[in-house]
Amino acid sequence: MKRKMKDIKLAIDQESVNIYIDNGDYKEPTHICYWHSDEWEEDVTIIPSIFNAIQMFYTDKQKLINTIKQIKWKST
Repeated sequence: MKRKMKDIKLAIDQESVNIYIDNGDYKEPTHICYWHSDEWEEDVTIIPSIFNAIQMFYTDKQKLINTIKQIKWKST
């Protein structure tokens, strides 16, 4: 299944921020970025990263994907 940028979704509620790929009704989503409120309450320094991810979601989803790939590659 070929993924499209329109399949990337953002869900924000009182407890979390989740950017994910919607894989359809019968498959679990693929999480790209996920933060729970416990994380930003414990370490407020991650809040700029959350805001940047949300901004890239709305302005340049490909840049968001590329940035996440680079971070994962550097941390391994």
